[in-house]
Amino acid sequence: MYLTARNREYWVEDEGKGPPLCFLHGFTGSTAIWKETKRAFPDFRLILVDLPGHGKTGDVGVVSMEEVAEDLKVIFEKLQLPKLSLLGYSMGGRTALYFALHHPEMVDRLILESASPGLKTEEERQERIKKDEKVSALLENEGIEGFTNRWEDLPLFETVRSLPFHRRQSLRKQRLYNDPTGLTHSLQGMGTGTQPSLWRHLRDIGLPVCLIVGGEDGKYVKINREMEKGFARAEMHEIEGAGHIPHLEKPDIFSEIIRRFMI
Repeated sequence: MYLTARNREYWVEDEGKGPPLCFLHGFTGSTAIWKETKRAFPDFRLILVDLPGHGKTGDVGVVSMEEVAEDLKVIFEKLQLPKLSLLGYSMGGRTALYFALHHPEMVDRLILESASPGLKTEEERQERIKKDEKVSALLENEGIEGFTNRWEDLPLFETVRSLPFHRRQSLRKQRLYNDPTGLTHSLQGMGTGTQPSLWRHLRDIGLPVCLIVGGEDGKYVKINREMEKGFARAEMHEIEGAGHIPHLEKPDIFSEIIRRFMI
């Protein structure tokens, strides 16, 4: 269904009964990326949102992380959810973290998969913005298919290439569904270079936090180990044999970690 939040229409899926758990996808993703993961939570009320520029929400212009957090607040209120747990992957993890910092009263538990609090320095952020501008140019010049071909070849997704063919094709289909202009606007509004750094605010989050990262995802293993020290109440899980998308690469282990954390 579509829900309007502060003059923007979002695609939202609301299914099941039980403790509410909201899934937020990463860059180039959509609610469809959680298809397998959802099956492990039949006793939960699952909320899935297509973030700006992605999936059925599509292009809604350049929307900042701050604005998305406020939009999510409106969506949760419309769904009569005064409190829920958040599960965010990559960009969705950064979004979930930002939401938890600014609306802690609405968050029960926080699960961050392959996520980060952003970049620490202005120099790092400016460098990332330059890289994202190149990605935007690629989207404009080569379209969604040409971009997806290059995106899938990134070292970040090396372990994904060992997945069965049908699962890789499913992931590719989800990525190709996106609008290139929407993805460009997503980078401009919610990219790691444009979002505020949240590193020094981690200690402000007093709720339980679960960090999940693939053991083969060296960059994010390092980031998450540092994050674990920054939070007041955090546990970290490295999933052996997984890279940047543990929920697809090791779905059973991933889901079991979350179910135990939610008890």
